[in-house]
Amino acid sequence: MKGINEIVSADEILHLLPEEQIQHSINVGKLMEYFSVWLSGYADQPMLQYYSLAAYYHDIGKAYVPAELLTKTGILATEEYRLIQQHTVYARKWLESAGRENVAVIPKEILDLLFDAAVYHHEHWDGTGYPYGKKGLEIPLVARATAVCDAYDAMVSGRSYRPAFSHDYACGELKRGAGRQFDPELVKLFLEYQEKNE
Repeated sequence: MKGINEIVSADEILHLLPEEQIQHSINVGKLMEYFSVWLSGYADQPMLQYYSLAAYYHDIGKAYVPAELLTKTGILATEEYRLIQQHTVYARKWLESAGRENVAVIPKEILDLLFDAAVYHHEHWDGTGYPYGKKGLEIPLVARATAVCDAYDAMVSGRSYRPAFSHDYACGELKRGAGRQFDPELVKLFLEYQEKNE
């Protein structure tokens, strides 16, 4: 495993992940590619064209989590779950290092977006998320949108510990999480996008 402070590309880091996790990153990036078009009606963000790339790298910090935890088939112990939660902190350390070194490991124009997506996508709208307990509009838009795409794909994709859930189930869970885990306006937009493209 390469150290957080070593100069390596974002792709090199991401491809240290188990295949299941790499596919998840690809899926989330693709979801965001289409969803970001709908986001243009919600917010005037000149960087929307880069949201899909930022979302693709959202789990980059998981490369610093023991792989056996990411592919474990049984229930995670409390300490194991806490270790996985640290992936947002690991992402912050690596991205801050990449920024300080000023090297071409990540295109400069998306470094801030990638940082926001990777570090804050587990913050919750109601402030109960991690790692910093941000809430509402304190959470950057790219992170709020990534959270919705991330959760949807996590549910509709099979995992080592469970089969995939249905599209309808995933949409229902997003609705239930609106206003608590997720930005309610983004959930509404995402579900409209899903309905339009069924």
